[in-house]
Amino acid sequence: MPAKLKISVAKINSIPYGELGRVAQDVSKSIYELNVGTFKGIKPVTQVLFDAAIVTFSSARTTYKLGGLTNKKPFIDAYDVLIGMMIELAPYVNGIADGDEDIFKLSMLPYTTGANETGLIIESGVLPSGLTYKVGTTGKAHVSCAFYGISAKYICIASQGAPLPAGTKMSVGGQIEFTGGITAPTFILNIDGSRDKILTGMIPKVDYYLTYIVMYGGFVSDLSVAIIIVCGN
Repeated sequence: MPAKLKISVAKINSIPYGELGRVAQDVSKSIYELNVGTFKGIKPVTQVLFDAAIVTFSSARTTYKLGGLTNKKPFIDAYDVLIGMMIELAPYVNGIADGDEDIFKLSMLPYTTGANETGLIIESGVLPSGLTYKVGTTGKAHVSCAFYGISAKYICIASQGAPLPAGTKMSVGGQIEFTGGITAPTFILNIDGSRDKILTGMIPKVDYYLTYIVMYGGFVSDLSVAIIIVCGN
């Protein structure tokens, strides 16, 4: 018996930054305006809040592109809010569609057969996103990233005081390459496979550049875009 179709949270999390605003606008138009006869009842997110999140994300992305790292946190926060709202819509659409592929297509949200497609997502070149951190006790930070499917494994690197050298990359086969002739900063490497991690041994009041890598079924993603984190004093 084939697996039942459903909205894919992993695919929502893997929507590239540059496409998220357009995809979200298509979802809003379809679910809240054009197909209200199909998408009935109380929705988990109102159109007012959803559309406001789209505007905030688009504005924050433009400001970040023009203003650099000082505007990165508002951009990441806006991204997380919009992605979170789209994930909230998933069970609502799943309940209405009940496996009907035409309704899934109508929703404009990405869907899956129910099988884990993380390997295919990684192979397509999508990078881990949705990186977050919270300050822990002295020398510690709690870090995480977006969910990429059951059985996916995660690695993170926190480089001290500077990002990893330009040109550093990870192959889909799991081979990391550093640019020759460039000294890499001191870094912390966590390979326990969990998505939510606690980094230890960090130096207080020093910036660390956090990157994530996701693995599944023999496929390994390239390094995510880095975010700056700090530990507890």
